[in-house]
Amino acid sequence: MSSTRQVISVFFDQSTSSRKVVVGTLLKDPDATQGIKLFYGTQALFQATIYTASPSVAYNPVSGCTWMFGIDDVPFSDNADYVLSDDDEFNIEGDWALLNEAGGLISFRVNMATTELKKRLVALQSRTTTPTMYGNLWMLTTVGNVMIASFPVTVCSVYIDPTTAVSVDNITHLTTEAAAAMYVPQWGDQARWKWSGTGWKYLFEDNNWREMIPTLVDGNPVIAWGNPEANT
Repeated sequence: MSSTRQVISVFFDQSTSSRKVVVGTLLKDPDATQGIKLFYGTQALFQATIYTASPSVAYNPVSGCTWMFGIDDVPFSDNADYVLSDDDEFNIEGDWALLNEAGGLISFRVNMATTELKKRLVALQSRTTTPTMYGNLWMLTTVGNVMIASFPVTVCSVYIDPTTAVSVDNITHLTTEAAAAMYVPQWGDQARWKWSGTGWKYLFEDNNWREMIPTLVDGNPVIAWGNPEANT
C-alpha cells in the first residue's frame, strides 16, 4: 500500500469520547507503544472506526451531520488552531475502501504543514521538539454537537522543512588539486618559505627549494642549505 499521505488507522469510543485499541472483544486504552506521532510538514489521512462502548456496537452518526477535527495544545484559545480540518476534508471518495459513514467508518484528511503549527513548534523548541498536543474530533448537528474523541498526539518538529527547503543549483566544491593549481604566491610575505615536514625550505632565485639546516661550526651556530629541489 502506498499513499501521498501518512495513513493512520484509529478506533474511537464515542461513549467515553476517547481513542481506543481493540483487544479481542474489548476496547482498551492505548499503551505507551501505541501513541500517535505526527510530523510537521506532512499530510495525514485518518481512517477511523467509531464504536459505542464495545467493538460489537458500531456507532451510527446522525444523518446530515457535519464533521470537524483540530489539533491544539491550549484549551479555549482565541488564536487560530494549529491544525483544522473542516467537513470538506471528511469522507472523500477513494480515501478508504471501507468508508461507510452511516456505519461509523469515516476518514478525514489532516494538513500538518500550517503556518500556525510551525510557529507553535518554533516557540516550544527550547523545551521540546516533540510536544504533546490534543486532537478533537467533533460531530456537528443542528441540535447539538458530539465530541467523538479527544486524544493526545505527539507532534514532531522536523529538521528539513519541506515547505521552505530550496535546492541551490550550480554549487561546486574545489578539490585539493584544483585549489593548488589556482594558488599564486604573494612575494614578500613569507611566501618563499614552506614547511617540509622535517624542516623549513627556502625558494632561491634559481627557482629551487633548499632545506635550511642549522648546525654548529667550531661551536658557533651557522645555517647550511640542503640539496636543491626544483619548484614544480
